[in-house]
Amino acid sequence: MIIYIDVLLFVNAIVNYAILMTAEKLLKRDVRLYRMILGAVIGAVFAMTIFIRSDSRILLLILRIVITGIITLIVFGWRSPMEYLKSFLCNTTVSVIYCGGYILFYQLFKPPNMVIVNEILYLQVNPIWLTALTAIIYIFVLVIYKIFSERMKSTVVMLRFTIHGKNYSCVGKVDTGSNLREPFSSAPVIIVDTAVYDTVREELIRIIPYSTVNGSSYLSAVKADTVHIDKKLIDDTVYIASGQIQNPNYQAIINSEIIR
Repeated sequence: MIIYIDVLLFVNAIVNYAILMTAEKLLKRDVRLYRMILGAVIGAVFAMTIFIRSDSRILLLILRIVITGIITLIVFGWRSPMEYLKSFLCNTTVSVIYCGGYILFYQLFKPPNMVIVNEILYLQVNPIWLTALTAIIYIFVLVIYKIFSERMKSTVVMLRFTIHGKNYSCVGKVDTGSNLREPFSSAPVIIVDTAVYDTVREELIRIIPYSTVNGSSYLSAVKADTVHIDKKLIDDTVYIASGQIQNPNYQAIINSEIIR
């Protein structure tokens, strides 16, 4: 097959942009558009390795790791070594999934104008079909992620929070049925057992109305200085309300929106 450089770059720019967009969703980041485009362009340039002899596996692997590391740094930035590693692994995993999706498409339909060499895709096809195939993989990845994340949300975690410089910690349960929010700011609310923290000691409190099958009532809550769930810092504003949990396995009920 004759490979046209412009088609090669165009196809892989679209694919890499889709990969980065998927990784952005999974990592729950808000990445600037120019970073996404720059990362997609660099990934497209890497597609030139399609012309490297396929027996140079070690060289290709090293190049792929280096390029993926550079793209990850450009697109997702550097917050900490652990956050960078998380972004790198997510980007790599999504790339593998997309590559597997295209290979499956190739094996099923054997399109005469498609070739995959050195894990690089070349597809001389109408852009509409390319976009449709990429969109299918994108939706598939997000649906699978949604299914597994919903399972993870009904789980027990370690909760740590700080109010007025004082630290508190307890075991909490992430509850998909809890959508409690502070009515003015719409910030999510975590209900903590009064044995761990009681808002009666606070002067500035917010009243949080809530309803259950047994009727309606309210909780008093205060804004947390910081909140960590399983050592992960929650960037959004969170309110801590005190209540009676009455469960021996956990002492807090966490709004599932907090960890999305």
